[in-house]
Amino acid sequence: MQPGLVADQMRAALRANKVSAIKIGMLSTGRVIAAVATVLGENPRIPTVLDPVLASTSGRQLLEPGAIGVLKRDLMPLCRLVTPNLIELAILTGSELAADDEDALRQGRRLLAEGPQALLIKGGHAAGPRSTDILLNSGQEPIRFDMPRLAGSMRGTGCMLASAIAAHLAGATPLEDSVREGKRLVFGKLLRGIEREFGSGTSGNPHR
Repeated sequence: MQPGLVADQMRAALRANKVSAIKIGMLSTGRVIAAVATVLGENPRIPTVLDPVLASTSGRQLLEPGAIGVLKRDLMPLCRLVTPNLIELAILTGSELAADDEDALRQGRRLLAEGPQALLIKGGHAAGPRSTDILLNSGQEPIRFDMPRLAGSMRGTGCMLASAIAAHLAGATPLEDSVREGKRLVFGKLLRGIEREFGSGTSGNPHR
């Protein structure tokens, strides 16, 4: 879609509705990212959650070369929360995939220093029996959200989580509580789906 059309659609939606939160997913070009950032800058009081979809599960790049710089410079500082998984965090920081929590924290702090208001580092691509997401806010200690790692490789869980967090922010829920409740909601939905399809096993990787 043309950047101007994206911006016009956003402005039309904001005029026609009482918008209490915004969730952003995949943005394929730097020009579209800049257009979205312009509209967000016109509406600074609306909390925005950015799920920075940068590559497919197979590793195919979903953002044009050079657009990452626009994403980090123009869009991320306008967002209340950015929710990278470990692969996206590595791409955004120009690093190797984090080997453990401490490595992920180092990368997350480096990215946070570049402008985002807060980061939720998603642990779905890590190993081990627990899936731990880490919330980073400037000047605060990291907050960990821990759940059992679910069986299977599932698509769309990061989008679902970002949307759930945005829904709680829309109700004026504090950020930490919004993340906690969003993670619980997604975990419950995935667990019920897995139990219906495969039985009650809870080991594996949800790939958030």
